[in-house]
Amino acid sequence: MREKLEKLFRGRQGMDELSKLLFWCGVGGFALALVLPGALRVLLTAFSTMLLALAFLRAFSRDLPQREAENLLLLRRREKRKRERAAAKDRRTHRREYKYFKCPGCGTWLRVPRGKGKIHINCRCGYTLYRRT
Repeated sequence: MREKLEKLFRGRQGMDELSKLLFWCGVGGFALALVLPGALRVLLTAFSTMLLALAFLRAFSRDLPQREAENLLLLRRREKRKRERAAAKDRRTHRREYKYFKCPGCGTWLRVPRGKGKIHINCRCGYTLYRRT
């Protein structure tokens, strides 16, 4: 039996991060469907079934480059959100000492010391802001 399972999984993708996310979203959808009434329950159950099927199709897929590219996209988005949350936390922590402005030209966060009055702030992209600190 073990040899048959090893042969089945040979050359397959397996459960990567995206497959795990789809699986747990499907399980969560089934759990949520238990408390919803009528038509919503049917729709959520169908959607959760599709998520679980997609998770297992990804796990048994032999198209490794495509599955790795999809998983890498998820990991990049997670990392970007993680960096953005850390930067927002840093801005909240230092909001008494510094004033933060977002550059309208490039979207970069600019940090200037508080209490300097009206100043002009030069961004790396060449945009100049006139703000009060």
